Amino acid sequence: MQAVVGLVTGLISIVGAAYSAVDTLRPAPGPGEVVVAVRDAAARPVTAPVVEVLGADNSIVTTIIPGEDGIARRALVAGAYRVRVVHPDFREVERAVQVVPDTTTDLTLVLERKPRATTVATTPAPAAPRTPQTTATRAPQAPARRGNPVDEAAASANRGIATGRRWLRQFGL
Repeated sequence: MQAVVGLVTGLISIVGAAYSAVDTLRPAPGPGEVVVAVRDAAARPVTAPVVEVLGADNSIVTTIIPGEDGIARRALVAGAYRVRVVHPDFREVERAVQVVPDTTTDLTLVLERKPRATTVATTPAPAAPRTPQTTATRAPQAPARRGNPVDEAAASANRGIATGRRWLRQFGL
């Protein structure tokens, strides 16, 4: 009788270990993929937009430049993201997206063209005679406009490269 109890107990242990191993050996889910189609109002692909994928803390996770077809794709770890599209001729667009493991998430973003500035040619009025001022006063200047994110990123990269080169020269490299 003890042999039968021992045999049954051993079989139960082996079956339990095998069941646990199946769950443990199951492959982890792979990354998901986000596919972003960038179009204009006429549903044509927009050339040379910058697609930025932002994390939960609004930091840039990755940047993608779509091909001529306006399609950008990237594998991402599953989670919640924001996708932002920047182009100098179009208004910036930003949308939330949820990436699911082993799944492709499609997102189509339609960009709205920025209004074009119109220039009007005018004849300048004759200049008023200058009178000397006793105190030098200066009109307040408007704050400088910031460029678009792509220009800022390029300028930052150039500053970093220049700093790195100066550092290397200090050590004779």
